[in-house]
Amino acid sequence: MDGHEARPWIYAGLASSLPSIEPSEADVKAGRTRVCKPPPDPWDEVDPDEPPPPCRIIRAPSQVDTQEELRELTLEGGQQSVSQTPQVLLFRYRDKIHAIDHSCPHQSYPLSRGNLYDIEDFGIVLSAGIVCPKHGWSFDLHTGQSDRGKYQLGVYEVDVRAGEEVWVRRKAKK
Repeated sequence: MDGHEARPWIYAGLASSLPSIEPSEADVKAGRTRVCKPPPDPWDEVDPDEPPPPCRIIRAPSQVDTQEELRELTLEGGQQSVSQTPQVLLFRYRDKIHAIDHSCPHQSYPLSRGNLYDIEDFGIVLSAGIVCPKHGWSFDLHTGQSDRGKYQLGVYEVDVRAGEEVWVRRKAKK
């Protein structure tokens, strides 16, 4: 069995359910672009009237059962059970669909509460990242690489089929 057979593609919903998250001028100045609006949390200083950028949370399939049905979780349900069950966080940032582990690998904090940002060098956008709001650790959305230590965020390949169906599978570890 090669690595691709061990990592099956899982249907994750429709691309149209993930409108693009674009940073506003205020977001750029504040250094934050929200993934999803979280329920109130002591670590977050968020305007309660701020509209939530859309994201989806699905239960990650077990490695054993590749025929599992997609099970979408509510935002609140996903955030409350993030350390109990593997989950995939899906969102579209700057017109690119991303699928990552919902749980921060540092302390299992829900990344749907995180902030997105562009990874730049001299004004040229090289990649995109997410910051966990609990301790401020950052992860590259394409590689999963952390800015601190050897922590690695789980990242999924995304395939949009027929222009609308989103399929994901965990990227192979290098």
